[in-house]
Amino acid sequence: MRSQGSEHLFFRHFIQQGAIDGLCIVLVTHLLPDRPHFIQALAQIGRIGAILPKPKSVHGPTLAWAHQHFPVLELNRHWSNCPQQVLAQLAPLVAAHERLIILDIGGYFARTQAQLAEFFGPRFLGVVEMTENGHQRYELEPLSAPVLSVARSPLKQAEDIQIGLSVVYSAESLARTLNRTFNVCQAALFGYGKVGRSIARELRCRNLHLDVVETDELRQVEALSHGFRLVDKQQALSRAELVVCSTGNGSLNLTDLEALRPGAMLASVTSADDEFAFCLAQLPWPSEEVCPHVLALTRPDESVIFLLNRGEAVNFVHGAVIGDYVYLVLAEIMEGMRLLAEFPMVPGLRDLPPDLMRNIARHWLADFHGVSQ
Repeated sequence: MRSQGSEHLFFRHFIQQGAIDGLCIVLVTHLLPDRPHFIQALAQIGRIGAILPKPKSVHGPTLAWAHQHFPVLELNRHWSNCPQQVLAQLAPLVAAHERLIILDIGGYFARTQAQLAEFFGPRFLGVVEMTENGHQRYELEPLSAPVLSVARSPLKQAEDIQIGLSVVYSAESLARTLNRTFNVCQAALFGYGKVGRSIARELRCRNLHLDVVETDELRQVEALSHGFRLVDKQQALSRAELVVCSTGNGSLNLTDLEALRPGAMLASVTSADDEFAFCLAQLPWPSEEVCPHVLALTRPDESVIFLLNRGEAVNFVHGAVIGDYVYLVLAEIMEGMRLLAEFPMVPGLRDLPPDLMRNIARHWLADFHGVSQ
């Protein structure tokens, strides 16, 4: 287990209220080296019915550890979007006397929460969602269960800044395996959301020429106020040596790949399935892994473009390390779970109360940074 040294001190604040009787937890998670501390803390609150590792962020030794201690199910959107398969997978995990809570990352159960609510009735307490992409997926659905989202909390924003730093670090590291650097590189950033803002600031520190592609008017204003140039998609693709995609919403399709300048490097902040409107396995072009984690695609005109981390979230090449900030959001998940279990809510999408977030921040500041009030 990878350790910051203060996890046990920190997590004890959120488990000292004791276990919740008859609670079954289905946990979607990045199965990274720092996650066992969190999983062990969850297991002191309720029974972990199953761990569902995010497919592109699985650390082998951590997966082996999980198999030793808990049921582990393979996760994909095909079965999680199918009501019959969801019930077939999850119903056997929940004992007759238990209530179910899903801790989600990426809205895997947004399309099937209604069927879960119908099947389990009041025994389905709801969902805690961690990411912006997942928040948006639940937002699009008529909700039959309560969904607590931490995606837009101030604590998640602090984590998102660190995610942006890790994305740029990993993208530049992979570029150097191609014997290229970011200095005076022409770059384009798609998406000026929470993570995108952090990426933009970090890229500017590396002396790049950065264009921003953003479709939301309010974010366009924000990008301009921060000193970035706004361009349209076609202009960005024709100019950029580096393209970083941070929308989580199908930012590029096959035609866009054809429009990229030869030699362009393409990096994603989230999974390829969410970020791109093309399937890598179905691309009609020859591909070759020319460096570890770097895929070269040869287009019909015989020019080459490069997919960093094969189009998947680039920062997971280096473990998506964001330091102790990750514990802020993990604590929010724990507190959200306890809220759902102890104070049943009507269906709908909502945030955690501000006082809970401030309490988490106080404990985090004290335990990880020695800052007391």
